[in-house]
This record gives sequence, C-alpha cells and structure tokens, in this order.
Amino acid sequence: MKIVAILLPCFNESEGLSGFNDLLLAYLQDLPYKFELIYIDDASFDTSKDVIKKFNSKLKNINISLLSLNYNMGHQKAISQGLLYVSEKRFDSVVIMDSDGEDDPGALKELLKHDDNDLVQVSRGKRNENWQFKFMYFVYRNLFYFLIGKKIDSGNFCLLKPKLVKAANENSFVHLAAFLDNQNCTRAKIKWDRKERISGTSKMNFQKLFYHAVNSFVENAESLLFVFIKLSIFLFVFIVLLLIYILYNKYVIQLAVPGWSSTLMATVLNSLLISLGVFVIGSLQLNVLRKQSSKKRKTSFIKEAIVENWRN
Repeated sequence: MKIVAILLPCFNESEGLSGFNDLLLAYLQDLPYKFELIYIDDASFDTSKDVIKKFNSKLKNINISLLSLNYNMGHQKAISQGLLYVSEKRFDSVVIMDSDGEDDPGALKELLKHDDNDLVQVSRGKRNENWQFKFMYFVYRNLFYFLIGKKIDSGNFCLLKPKLVKAANENSFVHLAAFLDNQNCTRAKIKWDRKERISGTSKMNFQKLFYHAVNSFVENAESLLFVFIKLSIFLFVFIVLLLIYILYNKYVIQLAVPGWSSTLMATVLNSLLISLGVFVIGSLQLNVLRKQSSKKRKTSFIKEAIVENWRN
C-alpha cells in the first residue's frame, strides 16, 4: 500500500482545526493509501497545538503527527520545515494543503489519481474572497504573465514526488507555487473550486498579497532580469536611431527645434541608465539568491506523534 504524507501548516487556527480534521478523515478513510497527517504549527499563540494534541482516529490507515516550530517562520518556511521532515521518511507522495478549509479535502481523491506524475497541482477555480481581493489578484496574475510569460493559477495545494521534495530541500524557495512551476518534471493539473474558511477570517490582506507577489517574482529572477536586458537593448537601439534622426534634422534639412533634441536625448539616456542599473542590481541579487540556495537548511521544530496506527 502506498504511503502519502499530507503537510498541513497552520497558524492560530484553533477554532477551525477540529472541524477540518474531521472533514479530512472522512475523505481519507476509504482511500487505498496509508496517510500521515503532519500538522505544522507555526508558533501559534492561541490553542492550536492543544487542539491538535487531542486529535484521535481509529482508522488503521491514518497517522497524525505535530511539528511545533521553534519560532514563527511564516507560511512558506513552515512548508519548508515540513518538507525537511518528510525527506527523512519513506513516502511515495507528499501532499501540501492549507488547514483552514479553503483547500477542499474532496479534491484529494482526484489528486491521487494522477500520482504517476512528479507534480500534480490544483488549479484554482471559483474563489470566495471579496471583490477587492479578487481584483488585486487579477492585476497580480496579469502582471506576472506580462513580465514572466507564465500563467500562475495554482497555489500551495499540490502533490509532490520524492524527487521534487529533494529539489525543494536542496534549493531555498520563497514562493512554492512559482518554484514548482520552474521545475522540469512530469506534471498534471486538476481544477477545483476554493472553499470558504471553516472559521475566522482570511489572513491574506493587501500587504501580504503584495509580498506574496514579490516573492513569486523573486523565484523568477532570471526571467525578470531578461526582461530588463531586452528593455535596455531596445532603449539603446532607440537612442542610436534618435541620434541619427536629430543629426539628420539639424545638419541635412535644418529643421531642429532648439532644446527639444537635448531634452529628449537626456530623458531616453536616463531611462537606459535606470534599466542598466536594475540589470546590475538584479545580477547581484541573483548571485546572492544562488549562494543562499546552496546553504544546507536545518530543521527547527519539535516532533510529536499524536496518532500512530501504522509504522513507517
């Protein structure tokens, strides 16, 4: 029987965790896999850990574990810690999903049907956020497509094979979905509507969405850098053509308007210098990111077995 780990990062979700766990178990009980549900508590300051420690299940195919992070790391690094943990165990697949109920456990059966792929992503269908969030997300997605040339329509809800877990652990990532989009592997996508949170309000606001967007661009730093290279080349060619045009007007047909040519040239030249500056800074930043990626990451959590119905 195949063994599947499900990483479930959570932060201050005490009100909805029990309901989510019951819903998750209801969907998993009839699936022909062994599951380890791994709740990753990101140093919550409510009673999330206490709620998880009370979880119980008599289902023979279910284990439940708790990883208590030593300090608050944020959602992406919490996932990273979970991936470090599963890399030391034997799992056929690893699923990552949120524990607030927005990632529908009902999608797991369909997700596992495609587990012959290295990566299976859940493409987001209908969303339940307010119109302001939907509008900002629409702008972000289209800006990402315009600059990077890729459509980003999936989040953290996905299934990974061990080779991608290894890739994620050997490379530092700040945006999992963008990182996975850049991997060369066999992949599949399923489309599934987002659900409403089981309780409470979403922690995603404008500021967090902004940082989320920035991190997705960081994961595509090389592509973004190439955009500025093309822009610099375009501006350089434009300056050369403009210079030829100005000299032609001034010395051949003597139509030059005093002052306009020098102003225009200065403006375009400044634009070129800015683009070159961004290129240089981007190159340096890319070098820093590569050095950070090469550093071996360490685990920073305490692991507790909550339910143990089978051994790995």
